Amino acid sequence: MMRNVVFSAREDHEIIKAVKNRLKKLPDINLYFHDPTKKFFNLSKMPKPIKEADLIVVKVRNDCSIDLLHYAKTNKIPTLHNVDTVLMCKNKISLDYALRRVFKNHHQISKKFSFPNSWNNNITDVLKFKRWALPKLPIVIKSHYQHDKYNRFNFLVRKIEEVDTFCNRYKHLLYYDVYIQKFIECDGFERKVYVIGDKVFGIIRENPIYIFLRNKPNEIDVDKIKRKEFKISEEIREFA
Repeated sequence: MMRNVVFSAREDHEIIKAVKNRLKKLPDINLYFHDPTKKFFNLSKMPKPIKEADLIVVKVRNDCSIDLLHYAKTNKIPTLHNVDTVLMCKNKISLDYALRRVFKNHHQISKKFSFPNSWNNNITDVLKFKRWALPKLPIVIKSHYQHDKYNRFNFLVRKIEEVDTFCNRYKHLLYYDVYIQKFIECDGFERKVYVIGDKVFGIIRENPIYIFLRNKPNEIDVDKIKRKEFKISEEIREFA
């Protein structure tokens, strides 16, 4: 039985090209490729292959990718991944809620992993924010959204005067609400864990805050921080 599959991703990427070519070779799949950076929509007349899709697979690149997932949800077209999952992963507050639920429902996890206290807040009234933040120091002020590289920041505040430094550096973003975490000392590395089916993978990189504490650069391009795969322990596998 033939299935109509839409694969939406940025085409100029080696892995995407390889996946696209493999899907094309499958005898029971009629593939329609959509590049969200090049193909946009007439919302009143969506492309026929999308309307008739049995499955839409999306590697999110931009808002057009999210628009496609919203369309699929509204029209009850199965997707990988669904729009709710993607929006949760983009929003640090939403991720925080989800992780806290995992910790609450699986008490054994808290014996091996810690989860810092966190808050949402706003810094438009700087003096009010300072009064609120003072008893909570040290804290890290973070942008709400994971993948907006133009409005993305992780800023360590150890002394209350450093709030002024933050406000001067990011004054064009002060009307946005922020995500705040208690800063906890660690080994200086960040680990991302990916679960695909029954496989678990891990990527490790140096934490940008520890790069700042060591080198004091004016800015850090997180895309240039070296990453490598790390071995998944049984504790991390269970958590994943």
